[in-house]
Amino acid sequence: MVGALLTHASVNAFNNYFDYTSKIDARTIKTPFSGGVEILVKGEMRATNALAVAIICLVAAFLIGTYFLLRLFNVLLPLMLYGLLVIVLYTPVLSKIHGLSEVIAGSGFGFMGLGVYVTQAGAIDGTGFAIFVPVTILVAMLLFLNEFPDADVDKEGGRRHVVILVGKRRAARIYVISLIATYVSIVLSVIFQAAPWTNLVGFLTIPVAYKAARSVLKNYEKTPDLVPALGMNVMMILSTIILVAAGFAIGAFLQ
Repeated sequence: MVGALLTHASVNAFNNYFDYTSKIDARTIKTPFSGGVEILVKGEMRATNALAVAIICLVAAFLIGTYFLLRLFNVLLPLMLYGLLVIVLYTPVLSKIHGLSEVIAGSGFGFMGLGVYVTQAGAIDGTGFAIFVPVTILVAMLLFLNEFPDADVDKEGGRRHVVILVGKRRAARIYVISLIATYVSIVLSVIFQAAPWTNLVGFLTIPVAYKAARSVLKNYEKTPDLVPALGMNVMMILSTIILVAAGFAIGAFLQ
């Protein structure tokens, strides 16, 4: 858990540093759910200090990761190398690859969940993918919807994420399809016995997902009216991940 927190802190600090140096943060119109912080823009912290925080957190996470590598080298090495590349290169390089920024961000967290499973099971199997797939989709959706208000500034900063490439109207439909895909992945994992039936508790967030989908389809061009959907999106994503994790725990207890 400490290693996961450190990697998350590191990638966020790198993101803040690079977004400050590229002037994106200075031009972005913030919403309550925007990524990043404004302490660099306001001069409350030096950019070099933010970079130092990113590097220190990354080195500390690497030391923790080394412990697990010594135990499960062959299985974990590809996951950790991918994580290292995403943490360091996401904002300056990977986020500018056409249409891949959401997938890269989502899969980074998906592999984190998969890595945790590998430390317990010692191998990658169907259950690992039952964790990886919904987490990847959900975290990608978190970034995806937050890109709607920032699309114009992101485009000026050289980014080419899906919202910019296909336009907000089509992106709104992609968001709804991704919502459906999340719940389908949970059902399939249960049908193929990769996850316990208790994982269906994740369906409790469907009402929130439905409200968010309706709002996005209606207000994709209106940032002020889209803000409630951004909030519902965050609540739905975090709740679904927690409920799926609880489903695994309850299922293991009932076996």
